[in-house]
Amino acid sequence: MSSPTPPSIDVTQAQRIIDHHFGGTDDHSTIVKLVELENQGYSHTPDLKTYVADLQKPGSSSPPSSSCFITISHPTLTPPHASIIDVIYPRPSLPLIAHLLSLIRTHTSIPIRESTLDTSLSTIPFHYLLSPLSPFPSHTLISLPLARASGLLSPQAQLSIELLLGQFLGQLHSGVQNDWYGLPIFGPGEGGGDERYSWQETFTGLMDRVLTELEVREHEYELGITYSDVHRYLSRAIASFLFDDVEVPSLVWLTGSEHDIYITLPSPSPSSSSHPSLPPASSPTPGTIAAILPNITHALWGDPLLESLMMGPALGEGPSRAFMEGYAGGGGGPVLVFARQKTKRMWYTLFLAGVVLLRYGPGNQNEDGEGEGEEEEEEEWIGEKRRWARDVIGQCVERLRDAPCY
Repeated sequence: MSSPTPPSIDVTQAQRIIDHHFGGTDDHSTIVKLVELENQGYSHTPDLKTYVADLQKPGSSSPPSSSCFITISHPTLTPPHASIIDVIYPRPSLPLIAHLLSLIRTHTSIPIRESTLDTSLSTIPFHYLLSPLSPFPSHTLISLPLARASGLLSPQAQLSIELLLGQFLGQLHSGVQNDWYGLPIFGPGEGGGDERYSWQETFTGLMDRVLTELEVREHEYELGITYSDVHRYLSRAIASFLFDDVEVPSLVWLTGSEHDIYITLPSPSPSSSSHPSLPPASSPTPGTIAAILPNITHALWGDPLLESLMMGPALGEGPSRAFMEGYAGGGGGPVLVFARQKTKRMWYTLFLAGVVLLRYGPGNQNEDGEGEGEEEEEEEWIGEKRRWARDVIGQCVERLRDAPCY
């Protein structure tokens, strides 16, 4: 199920979007730079892309001082290049994503600004979300993982961001809730008939579909795990009602990670860094969170502990203390207190790894990448995601063998 052509737009198409929504106003309306924000996180899907467009007034020679985000998506729920995970775990449409973002804005103080949804296909051949103008150009944006890896965050800044991320997630789980579990519903054909009133039934159904697909294609994936053992561990968890301690369905981002979060940097000096994606080494400490990308590609109503942000940096460790303090301050409950909750988190990590592996397919076992240029670079990070998923699946299965369910 490989893709013929994932969705993309050029500057001309992006300018048509800007002219349609900002034309005839005093807003900066000429695009001087269009940058695709590469998503290397768990939420990556080839049929959803976000761009940032740097804008300035027509005829101005000053550097751009504002920007906006354009997120595009295929108009069909199962495009020709859909992977198997899109079949067993359908992605939400862009109108549904816009609806979920509206719920988040209404019920939390998470800084997600109201965007304009266009599904007419009259401007470009894709559905798109256009954000309001923001007072910073693209060169002042950096993803949180890149900021960490580049040493741009002081210990104090890291604690502050961890606290804020936890607070946002606590608000999301306590503020955006539902009457039933399962995939969100917005329009005809989206998640219909999948609503359930038991989280254990909902999750184990999804887990079983992922395990079944991996088992059927074991000759391709070559994970080397004993699936009968995994099903036995899952049956033991079900018999112990491991997943039945969730009282209220919360909106769960699931695959959301730090790759979907961008922070601001002061404008660079004329002598910029040799790497175009990095700010100058002399830039001051980054500020707070500037943008949370609308990569809600695997959202569902479920257990807050299912969030990938609850995994923490290492398997079995959980999030940082600052993150959990922020989570409690945002209204989140005690999700990782008892041993059985840590076992439950291990199942959720196994599920996430299965979703990621099915997203990218078995790939070449060599994973050296045979392409050139951008294709080679893309294959490299996708290969890293595959290796991560393979390693985590093996580790989770091993730990779940004797994991407590009481």
